[in-house]
Amino acid sequence: MKSEIQLPSAPMDSDIPVATQVYEEYGTTTTSRGIPNAPKGKGLASEKVIGAAAIAGAVAGFVLIGPVTGIVGAVGAGALASQNNKAGEVARASGGVVISAGERAKKIDEKHHVVSKTKQAAGNFLQKGKELNEKHHITEKSKKAAGDMAKKTKEFEEKHHLGEKAGKGLTKGLNFVSKQLKPKESK
Repeated sequence: MKSEIQLPSAPMDSDIPVATQVYEEYGTTTTSRGIPNAPKGKGLASEKVIGAAAIAGAVAGFVLIGPVTGIVGAVGAGALASQNNKAGEVARASGGVVISAGERAKKIDEKHHVVSKTKQAAGNFLQKGKELNEKHHITEKSKKAAGDMAKKTKEFEEKHHLGEKAGKGLTKGLNFVSKQLKPKESK
């Protein structure tokens, strides 16, 4: 006959995670999600860690390949963080790094007011840019230069037909590749 286990309740101001308290009192357990906990609760990933792991996966995917991979990386890292294996440990560790970096950045900002100083500097930079533009008409000159460049490019293309030649060469190359890839007909 199975005995009912009553889990300890952690005080609201306790710094000890409930998972650790559960392990210390009852040994290895399984969460409501069915994920086995490693000793001292290390296999249990909080929603904060899973979310941070997803952020780490998204950033890695986005930086390495692009936005679609970033989304896939986020979902994958978030899912891995809830697993009790080496991949899950890596995902949770990456989540821990994101959390630590965020907390560190917050403390640095509280001490040095980086965000407000950056906003102020950006505002000053934009104001100086507006003043320079009004004085030297940079925007108007840039538009004129871009228009002149487009006109010269069009004239060059009309004279030399580079686009047409490139298109013909590409078509010829693709037709060759297509012909090579076609299955040979049996005689």
